[in-house]
Amino acid sequence: MRGLAETATAAAGYAFPNDLHIHWSLMIVLYPYITGIVAGAFIVSSLYHVFKIKSLQPIARFSLVFAFAFLACATLPLLNHLGHPERAFNMMVTPSPTSAMAGFGFIYSAYAIVLILEILFIYRPTMVALKDMSTGFMQKLYNVLAIGSDNVSPESLALDHKIISFLAGIGIPMACILHGYVGFIFGGVKANPLWATPLMPVIFLLSACVSGIAGIIVAYMIIMKAKGREVDLECVRTCIQYLWGFFILDFVFEMLELFS
Repeated sequence: MRGLAETATAAAGYAFPNDLHIHWSLMIVLYPYITGIVAGAFIVSSLYHVFKIKSLQPIARFSLVFAFAFLACATLPLLNHLGHPERAFNMMVTPSPTSAMAGFGFIYSAYAIVLILEILFIYRPTMVALKDMSTGFMQKLYNVLAIGSDNVSPESLALDHKIISFLAGIGIPMACILHGYVGFIFGGVKANPLWATPLMPVIFLLSACVSGIAGIIVAYMIIMKAKGREVDLECVRTCIQYLWGFFILDFVFEMLELFS
């Protein structure tokens, strides 16, 4: 009977991707979810800065800070799962040109630089104002955050806006690669029939847009309520429309993958 039970378990694990022993912990599950929120939140900001969706202006800056906050801790679940976090630097110091994970390390770093630069340029007028009201160390810190320039003339702000639009434009494909890569890794797992599909990067990217927009809506409404400010309903309504659009596309691709 014991041999029959083991055979039935093995057969079920082969026919259905539900192995009895789960080798990936919760940390591995958290990683793609967090990177999805990062990519989705950045795309929300780019809808305003690149595609000029004016109704999204109230959350355009907040979306970038939201994305950076999650980007800063996105790799922590992986490092915790690794057991030896210091080994992660080997991927950057001695990379393999044929390793998708090593390539992602450089993509992640480049995307982080683009995101930080865009945040600095967007908040530069605010940093200049804080610098003028501060002294000592804080004044020097705000000067660094203001990129060493206290020029807030209309011409300077117009140049900042062009730079922001450029950074947002190149950030969109980088955000797509950032999360599409995760789908590429999962899609390469041939042992799991539900994952081994060329549609997996697209599904992951659309899921990222859904989770990122949903996270932005929830965080924005909570923060505005906590501050006692009025929620911009037009902004929330526009976010919900894009959320539904990406959700429908994600569902369609999921069904295509499942029934094809």
